[in-house]
Amino acid sequence: MSRLARPARRVAPSGLCACVVLLAVTSVSAADLGQYRDFRLGSSTAEVVKAAGSSGRDVKTLHARPALLQEMNWRAPYSAARAPAAVDPVGSMIFSFVDDQLYKIVVLYAPSRIEGLTTADMIAALSPAYGPPASRSARPRGGDDALNATVPVAQWRNGDSVVTLQYYQYSGGYELVIASPSLERLASKAEASALVLDAREAPAREAALLKRQAEAAQVEAERTRLKNKEAFRP
Repeated sequence: MSRLARPARRVAPSGLCACVVLLAVTSVSAADLGQYRDFRLGSSTAEVVKAAGSSGRDVKTLHARPALLQEMNWRAPYSAARAPAAVDPVGSMIFSFVDDQLYKIVVLYAPSRIEGLTTADMIAALSPAYGPPASRSARPRGGDDALNATVPVAQWRNGDSVVTLQYYQYSGGYELVIASPSLERLASKAEASALVLDAREAPAREAALLKRQAEAAQVEAERTRLKNKEAFRP
């Protein structure tokens, strides 16, 4: 069993939906929103990789300057042996880092495990761990211009930790976002600066690439010339 999964408790059928989603959250104090299962905001990349049972190869570097921005995707391992009630409702998670600090976790639920659940069901399942939400809104109706954007339907806030329950307008379903606003602002600013640097340096990088390609082609052409010269018999 994946170390990210939590064993299900026996509940009455009427409480099954709430129990399924509650599996996604460990029992934490409402004052400790920065903790999700074995992961804590501010943790290093290595700590998160170890807790997820992943490999450093799974960490992708998005930008190296002016700040190091990295991302890791984790997907729940498939297991046909477990009973349906014991299957982890979390299908995948996305971990985002800035300068070796975890600043955001996006929890993506498997559609089949939350099918039919309402916003009220989701909030009721999350509230024992996070307390009553600081704000909530009605689930909006999807429109032609909605595409598959997410909209917040409930939010928990405490200090520098914010937990947001979001709804997909077009496809339906929910995701949970655990973030540090201060680190998120740092990452956002760094990403904007990185894009400016990339655009500014693009002509020089393109010129360097063309030069390397031309040099490689010249070396290959000389290798071919020498090979054919040696083998040529008029």
